[in-house]
Amino acid sequence: MSVALKKVEGVASVEVSLKEGTARILLKPDNRVDPERFRRVARDNGFTPKGSDVRVAGRVIEHGGKPALEVTGLAVVYGLEDHAGSKGRLNDLEKVIGKTVVVSGYMPETAAHRDAGAPRILRVREISIDPH
Repeated sequence: MSVALKKVEGVASVEVSLKEGTARILLKPDNRVDPERFRRVARDNGFTPKGSDVRVAGRVIEHGGKPALEVTGLAVVYGLEDHAGSKGRLNDLEKVIGKTVVVSGYMPETAAHRDAGAPRILRVREISIDPH
């Protein structure tokens, strides 16, 4: 699977541990890779993807009355939720609507993520405002 993951444009390096059932993928700066692409590669290679720890840059927008993240360089919007143990982060995001931020969090894998048009969820752990 590591060979297939390395072929995705924007990938800097890949470490796969079959024993642990994990793949660590480091992307090049300013990449334009949709994380769903990695899930498709995993499924195409006979693996069942799980959730992903991610770090994503984007602009905070309001979507359905709640903060959401419009990912820089992609036509992707993540619905945002507080990650367990990080309660209150969404309140921080409501204060920076329209600004560019970097969000570190967890993207769960669910059947809904595979359905066209289903909302994508990002559970927020940390937020930093992009100085640029």
